[in-house]
Amino acid sequence: MKGVDWRVPLYSLTIDEEEIKAVSDVMRDRWITMGHQTEQFEAEFSQRLGLPLPSVAMNSCTAALHTAMHVLGIGPGDEVLVPSMTFVASAACIKMAGAKPVFVDSQSFHDFNMDPLDLEKKITSNTKGIVVVHYGGYSANMPIILEIARKHDLKVIEDVAHGPLVHTSLGMLGTLGDIGCFSFFSTKNMTTGEGGMLVSRDADLLAKAKLHRSHYMGTSSWSKHHGRSVSYNVTGVGMNYRMTDIGAAMGRIQLQKYDANQQAREQLVQRFRYRLRSLPQLILPYADIPEAASSHHIFPVLLPMDADRSEWIERLKEAGIQTSVHYPACHLFQYYMESEGTRKGDCPVAEAIAERELTLPLHPHLSFEQVDLVCDELERICAGERMLR
Repeated sequence: MKGVDWRVPLYSLTIDEEEIKAVSDVMRDRWITMGHQTEQFEAEFSQRLGLPLPSVAMNSCTAALHTAMHVLGIGPGDEVLVPSMTFVASAACIKMAGAKPVFVDSQSFHDFNMDPLDLEKKITSNTKGIVVVHYGGYSANMPIILEIARKHDLKVIEDVAHGPLVHTSLGMLGTLGDIGCFSFFSTKNMTTGEGGMLVSRDADLLAKAKLHRSHYMGTSSWSKHHGRSVSYNVTGVGMNYRMTDIGAAMGRIQLQKYDANQQAREQLVQRFRYRLRSLPQLILPYADIPEAASSHHIFPVLLPMDADRSEWIERLKEAGIQTSVHYPACHLFQYYMESEGTRKGDCPVAEAIAERELTLPLHPHLSFEQVDLVCDELERICAGERMLR
């Protein structure tokens, strides 16, 4: 079934003949599950992050987050702080470990990341860790968050689904806490279709993560395939979170393309910011952050307080412009209200953001002409004009 033929799609895959050839080569080699390509991808990804040890490839960022909980010993009776302004997986991984998510408010309408003041206020004697989400690829306030974590002896898991290969004054996002978890879903800045990565500077945590990824088997199928072992032992209860060599082959090419794609994203964000600067009705979060300081996974704006977002979405849709929302306030999902007793008012800034946020198209294939088309339509909406067909 064919979808809408968008004049300006929200995202677009940066896949071409290089990825197709890489995947075809894996298929011809006839070893398509976790093997040599995965090992190479793990090593190359860590190299780009400046980490001394190979990463652990996973079949999703959710798998990486769940594995992080496991290897850090987080479980029943523990509490883990997590932002409300995030995709649900950031909180779900805490529940999967049997622990309790405690939702933290956003800092402001200009910085959607978790508020360190609210974070520290919600620490209790049961708090074991913090899941830090770098919203949109913009770094959370890591100097203060890490200081709070050290003060209270808390583990820090970075959810870097939005921000691969982002430099900060402290180092690369994902390498600042105990564990970093990345996503390679199809909409992300680099993709393997489905996929993720777990990174750490701690060799013991990485070793445990590798075991948890594959049923706690001491020997991989790849090793057995090469005759290095004919049997194996199982030392715990793990999952099947393995990446395939098909995805890893794609990931290696995507890693090579990353810098060029990011340069395109930065130029497009600069264009958006320039064009939308004259619309005081809209709030552009992170507008004062240099373009090079983010992965620019998405381009969010906040609509006026009295705006009917559904009408804006429909108006843009009529003009052939695809939009989205990132995100509903996680603590107000039915499941968390019923299981954790969360309610409206727990995270007021995040709730207000969730009601007004609109995500505009952003991807390396976007042209300046398409950016201008989006901005022209937003100008007409703000001016109360009818759409020009």
